[in-house]
Amino acid sequence: MSTRGLFVVGTDTNVGKTTVSIALIAGWAGAGHRIAVMKPCETGDGDDAARLIAATGRRLDPDLVNPYRFALPAAPEVAARREARRVDLDHIEACYRRLAADAELTVVEGAGGLLVPLGPGMTTVDLIVRLALPVLIVARTGLGTMNHTLLTAEVARRRGLRLLGVVFSRTQRRTGAEEDETVATIVRHGDLRSFGVLPWLPATLRAEPARMASQVKHLELDALLEALD
Repeated sequence: MSTRGLFVVGTDTNVGKTTVSIALIAGWAGAGHRIAVMKPCETGDGDDAARLIAATGRRLDPDLVNPYRFALPAAPEVAARREARRVDLDHIEACYRRLAADAELTVVEGAGGLLVPLGPGMTTVDLIVRLALPVLIVARTGLGTMNHTLLTAEVARRRGLRLLGVVFSRTQRRTGAEEDETVATIVRHGDLRSFGVLPWLPATLRAEPARMASQVKHLELDALLEALD
């Protein structure tokens, strides 16, 4: 199998990163691709890893998909310290290699943004470098997202990461009058490629990964696959 993959990062908390990841995974799986997923670190009482697995339509080892889970809803370094534990990048990489060996494409979802601390002197950027994966940014469409998104793109480039582009996610039912211009301005100023805008989705739909495949019409899945080559 190929070891092709991508790393999904957000510009902030609650930007729809998991929802976008699930839509992509469900769409590719529905098109017949063999997908593996990974959530290296999950904090709090969320179920992101389980939802990612469900979207693949496969049975994946939860311990490989989510090697680190911490109870405290905080950055992984903070949450791990509370439990007198540490995140080990060697272990994460080993889990990733095992998952990728049996998949056409492996989607890795980070915990928040690029500079989220994973451990002393170690951020999400260091994990991405270790896994040698290209980056897909998930950003909100509303007011305040320009700075977050452009900063994320700049950090990625300064650290030598391969930046695929951005998927925008509507996190509120109502859209502001500035939305279209906001998206266009981010793409222009950041020299970024947009792979689509995922609409606001009710919680009942987001909770059922199998139904998320219906949302791929809003995303450029084939173009994103081509960008990975």
